Amino acid sequence: MIFYLNSKGSKVNIDIKRHAVFAFQERYNKLYGSDIDLEQAHEKIDMLFPLTIRIKNLNIKERTRYKKHGPTLYFRDNDFTFVVHNGVLVTVEISRKDHRRLNK
Repeated sequence: MIFYLNSKGSKVNIDIKRHAVFAFQERYNKLYGSDIDLEQAHEKIDMLFPLTIRIKNLNIKERTRYKKHGPTLYFRDNDFTFVVHNGVLVTVEISRKDHRRLNK
């Protein structure tokens, strides 16, 4: 189970959708060139998420998603962006510069 601390310092648990695990698995393979199974993908998400930083300055794509779907939080590390909507990790995208084209 992954979590983050909100602005009041309270712990907010985040559920992980299967799509997020599949997306992470696929994009990990594209970025690093090595296959991982679903269990390894879930473990890596659990390991990487606490190292992320919440993004508050949203770009146009992220603001559009916020307007369309409602409250969406973005947590980013050097390689991946974790997209959280209503307390659920919905997808994982590649955020490494010059590799974002691999998200397609």
